[in-house]
Amino acid sequence: MSLRNIVFDFDGVLADTADIIFSLFREMNTLVTAEDFKAHHDGNVYEEPVIEFSVSAQKKFYEDYSNRLSASHVVEAVDHIKQYAQSFNLFIISSNEEYAINAVLKEAGVAHCFKAVYGYNTHKSKVVKFEMIKAEYGVDFSETVFITDTLGDIKEGNKLGVKVIAVTFGFHPRERLEQGEQHAIVDTWEEIRAEIAVLSEN
Repeated sequence: MSLRNIVFDFDGVLADTADIIFSLFREMNTLVTAEDFKAHHDGNVYEEPVIEFSVSAQKKFYEDYSNRLSASHVVEAVDHIKQYAQSFNLFIISSNEEYAINAVLKEAGVAHCFKAVYGYNTHKSKVVKFEMIKAEYGVDFSETVFITDTLGDIKEGNKLGVKVIAVTFGFHPRERLEQGEQHAIVDTWEEIRAEIAVLSEN
């Protein structure tokens, strides 16, 4: 595998947003538990939602998310993004608010590092969004790795034959991530770098 492309999930990987998103869920439905939150991300959050909200509630969620998201949430990832952008084509595929993500990347000074950012505004299926970067940017999935933090995303990557690196510092703990099929499960950015090096050499 000659690695050329890195696709990042945003929330839980590049952005430390688990607390604000869980808080928003709880504000919309006080009965939502931490286990509900984890289970909600075991599959596609739009196709197989554990926590369901009305259209108006979803709209409020995205508005509140956009208002609370800031560059402080991506501060740990900024240097890593800049380094990876020197050697790889970078993309973001997220289920969240695309315009808010772009605004924060710009605020953090790393918007130029990404070829494309696809959120729910583009499509609700991450599989479809992967197919879009393949069609629009000539991305070869055999030369691509997906870095994510949820079991649901691992399943999406598996559907396309994309290698997945799962991180434990996001929404799902190791024991939940182990239920999927991935290249590696890592605990730190340093371990991500080591796995990227392995994939680049193969």
